[in-house]
Amino acid sequence: MNQYLLSIMKGQRSGFIAQLITWALMPFSLIYGAGVFCHRNFYHLKGAYKAAKPVISIGNITVGGAGKTPLVIWLARKLKDKGLRPVVLTRGYMPQASKGSDEVDMLNEQIPLIPVLAGADRVNNIRNNAFPVDVYIADDAFQHWPLQRDLNIVAIDAANPFGRGHLLPAGILREPLSSLKRADVFVLTKTGALGSTQILSSKLKEINSKALIVESRYKSVGVVDVFDTQRMPENFLNDKPVVGFCAIGDPLSFESSLKSCGAKILKLFTYMDHHVYTRDDVQRMVEFCRAGKAQVLVTTHKDAVKLKPFKGLFAGVRLVYIPIQLEITQGSDEFLQKVISVCRH
Repeated sequence: MNQYLLSIMKGQRSGFIAQLITWALMPFSLIYGAGVFCHRNFYHLKGAYKAAKPVISIGNITVGGAGKTPLVIWLARKLKDKGLRPVVLTRGYMPQASKGSDEVDMLNEQIPLIPVLAGADRVNNIRNNAFPVDVYIADDAFQHWPLQRDLNIVAIDAANPFGRGHLLPAGILREPLSSLKRADVFVLTKTGALGSTQILSSKLKEINSKALIVESRYKSVGVVDVFDTQRMPENFLNDKPVVGFCAIGDPLSFESSLKSCGAKILKLFTYMDHHVYTRDDVQRMVEFCRAGKAQVLVTTHKDAVKLKPFKGLFAGVRLVYIPIQLEITQGSDEFLQKVISVCRH
């Protein structure tokens, strides 16, 4: 799946070619939908594993870029502040067996005092968990049928909630929209650039009138040097020529973060989500900086953790990342009370 195809699936391209590709992919969406139906009902018949402690799922109904990981970090910190002992369960996506997981590395840096158990078999990780635990936070588990959940939190990208409205691969939906009836909480992410979320909220209420709807946005919290972890002033990138790069599900959100910091973007290199950077990738970006007389390369925290082995290639160019935090702008207290009531039930 390349960036061009993904942009069609997200509904970011229109015209005859985009429509033709969508039509060509529709039969495969029907096959995919049948597979989802069979897989889900297999575990309904078999029965899902019930953990001894509550399990809170944070997931989405689309592929890539809804903002699950910042939400996991926010919730884990809040629960710990309330005196609870959360343990995070994550698939820990690893594109190559010899490489670590970018998401796991980032979680370990962001929440170092909270255990993070990585692995596709979350049931096995729960059974083998040796850490004290009051609640499990299962990252990307809305479609993880082997594990029973006590609360389903679904992150919805408010800027592009459902793409073209089709199942994979014609669209970005993992399941039909009717599956949102399983959700207990909707967290609308990336609402900062929107004037109103009323239309989206109304649509979600039509599907699931019982779920709590919470609004959130991303907030940049300074700039950090990747190699010496020095934190720069808030205005470090203001009016500064930079080259940006990222390998995340929603590169447009990173571009928006750069602009909000006042940076002058000479070029933005984008790669597919979870891309494993090579020496050639780094050299190409560094050479572009030197040719364009930019002394700063800017990336995301998720990408930064993968660049540390290439420190020697950045001579003369400073590599920094923009830490992003989730900020709940509407419904924070009600949301947290709902979660805590499940934890202490």
